[in-house]
Amino acid sequence: MNWWKWVTGIVIIGALVGIGWYVMRPVPGTRIPDQGRKHVTVSDVASYQFNSNPPTSGPHLETWVKAGIYDTPQSEGELIHSLEHGYVIVSFNCNVHLTFNSNFKLQTFNFLRNVYAHEETGSPSADFIDPTISTQSAINESDGCKTLVKNLTELANKKKLWKLAVVPRPNLETTIALTAWNYIDHFDAFDAGRIERFIDYHRDQGPEKTME
Repeated sequence: MNWWKWVTGIVIIGALVGIGWYVMRPVPGTRIPDQGRKHVTVSDVASYQFNSNPPTSGPHLETWVKAGIYDTPQSEGELIHSLEHGYVIVSFNCNVHLTFNSNFKLQTFNFLRNVYAHEETGSPSADFIDPTISTQSAINESDGCKTLVKNLTELANKKKLWKLAVVPRPNLETTIALTAWNYIDHFDAFDAGRIERFIDYHRDQGPEKTME
């Protein structure tokens, strides 16, 4: 029965190596100092100096952006609240390094309904004005932008869109930025593996545990 002990030993060693790799694996992204979790007003968010773009923590609104793929920029204060819930936000800006074409058009921003924190029903946002949102567009009609949006949409759907939002961000300085609570990663070329690693590591790891 020595062979059984030998096999058992190999299995145990393999398991320990696997556990060690999982615990010690590199953390995707760059850690950003925590700026708190205080609930504030829209004007407070607009005047606050965040330590990254997009923010990874800080004062935010009582409402949050729900999981989804958006074609308009979303409220800064609500996105931060989503991060607090453990969301991963995939921000993009087609106008940084992707090529324009002659059919470039600015998008009309139609703000979506807000959802009050810790409630399941929506609330109208007709009177919601957010000065933190740029008036420029992060989307153009170039083939490069269409491909990027398609790739991000397919990847987000692959990850089941749980605690995950894809949003255009006009003031983003790179083509893509990934944010989770206290972590950021930004780059220009679409990289499915890099995005998935960030999502798998950071999703549902925010300071506030919620169902969604």
